[in-house]
Amino acid sequence: MDLLATLTHQLQQLRQQAENIDQQQVAGRPQNWFDSALFSCRSPHLTDYVGEAQRNLRHVQDSGISAMTKQRLVQRLSEQTAALTQAFRNVDVRRKTNSRGGKLKAVVQQISASSQQLYQQLSDTQEFERRLQDMISLANRENSAEAIQRTLALHARLGRCRKALSDIERQIQDLERRN
Repeated sequence: MDLLATLTHQLQQLRQQAENIDQQQVAGRPQNWFDSALFSCRSPHLTDYVGEAQRNLRHVQDSGISAMTKQRLVQRLSEQTAALTQAFRNVDVRRKTNSRGGKLKAVVQQISASSQQLYQQLSDTQEFERRLQDMISLANRENSAEAIQRTLALHARLGRCRKALSDIERQIQDLERRN
């Protein structure tokens, strides 16, 4: 499985980045980096979150789990990896704004970056929703038991996608209200 090897390598790189970030003093470091629906651990250290993602990867590699469980774990692992990557980008943005000086300038840039990130995230999630709907429509053309299972899994993913869309839209509204 070439994909699992790539994911293993990516998580190793994320762990190295996390260790570097955890060693540095970062202004505004969150106490808990991520939503509890995405990660079960609560920690101010990014390495703990990468460790959880690595444990999930080991579970995916376990041949004793069902295909449905493996699919859920792969989906969760994908979401976790994307969230970790985004968190590292945010740390870099925070570091750059703090090094330039001027607290007001830093706040304005951070809000602008957050707004741009949210709109980009909204666009990406809407595109993902469209692709899921296309996949559902293709799967509905087949009547096999496997196609029905695939359709159910796609509908579950579509539901999570729509929840994410609602959350992103709420975040955008909250951000625009503050401005």
